[in-house]
Amino acid sequence: MKESRFELFDGLISSAGKTIQRIKTNKMQKYGLGSTHTTCLCKLGKVGAQGLTQKELTEQEGIDRAQISRVLRDLENRGLVQNAGESAYKKKYYLTEAGAEIVGEMNEIILEINSYVSDEFSDEEMAAFYSVLHRINENLKKAEEKYCRQAKEEGTK
Repeated sequence: MKESRFELFDGLISSAGKTIQRIKTNKMQKYGLGSTHTTCLCKLGKVGAQGLTQKELTEQEGIDRAQISRVLRDLENRGLVQNAGESAYKKKYYLTEAGAEIVGEMNEIILEINSYVSDEFSDEEMAAFYSVLHRINENLKKAEEKYCRQAKEEGTK
């Protein structure tokens, strides 16, 4: 029973993630932006004047460092982000006015999608869902740590 629940959970989460990526890609197609571009812009929009470094974006999103670097360079070339700092990996990135306009549109799309997806659920149901999902995520991180450590130990024997 537990195995089938995990397979169901994994399948549903994977399907939801892929659907979200397709929606983001489709909605931002008119700007020629992919889902990673969208993710970076949204993160930068959320922190505002504080900005984020390439390292912070990489850690927060779990996206490959090289991919984040390419996306930030592309966003900079398009005039959607700017940076301040000397070292490539330490400089902070910020939205430009044009980038902020796109993030504003993305936020409207996100609110529309959230409404479409969750309007039939009560606030209590959504709070319970996110609470459980958060706990599952934390437990998965602990399991990853344990099993990766075990694999490394077994590999060194």
